[in-house]
Amino acid sequence: MNCTQARLLIGAEPHSADPELAAHLASCPACATFRDEMRALDARIARALEQPPQLAPARRPQRSPVWRQWAMAASVLLASVLVLGVWLLRPTDTLARDLVAHVQKEPDSWFAAQQVSAEGIAHALRRSGVAIDLTSDRVTYAQSCWFRGHYVPHLVVQTAQGPATVLLLHHEQVPAPRSFREGGMNGIIVPAEKGSVAVLAQGANVQLLAQQMQQDVRWLPESP
Repeated sequence: MNCTQARLLIGAEPHSADPELAAHLASCPACATFRDEMRALDARIARALEQPPQLAPARRPQRSPVWRQWAMAASVLLASVLVLGVWLLRPTDTLARDLVAHVQKEPDSWFAAQQVSAEGIAHALRRSGVAIDLTSDRVTYAQSCWFRGHYVPHLVVQTAQGPATVLLLHHEQVPAPRSFREGGMNGIIVPAEKGSVAVLAQGANVQLLAQQMQQDVRWLPESP
């Protein structure tokens, strides 16, 4: 079971006892945290629905029982929509925020000007299960960073519109491209063969670079 499948199952049934899900959660802290958040949200919604409404002294005639039934139905529908929204959007939104936070912790990466050698790029990729067909003269920053429980390549690539940060995420899967804007940066997360590719920039065309990286990255078996 991968992260996408796990989070869909958690969103549908936060208290699921599925053995495959339990095995995945035991080795994936991010999904385990998501499960805890979904359970907490589910509990808050249940408590809200159980509490009787606190009505102020009314000077107008009381609403009819039919109106109260419609109001309760609307409350239940709203709660369901909120749960569905968290289920569908929260995993990717959380990933986007984590990516922005990670890049903000390494502000000097944007200002690196010296080209990274082919050996430097290979060193950044070595523990991450990826290879890349990219000329080193475009890469001015290459590190292997600890992100969400795994080492991932963190590159800064020079483009015609300026520098762009690329993170190759072997353990993060998204069902479709997801654009976002946060912390003064434009970003996009796109699905790849065995993970996903994230591109963040302040002025560069992130979509174009993400498409190129999808073609240039080769996903390999991870090192033990």
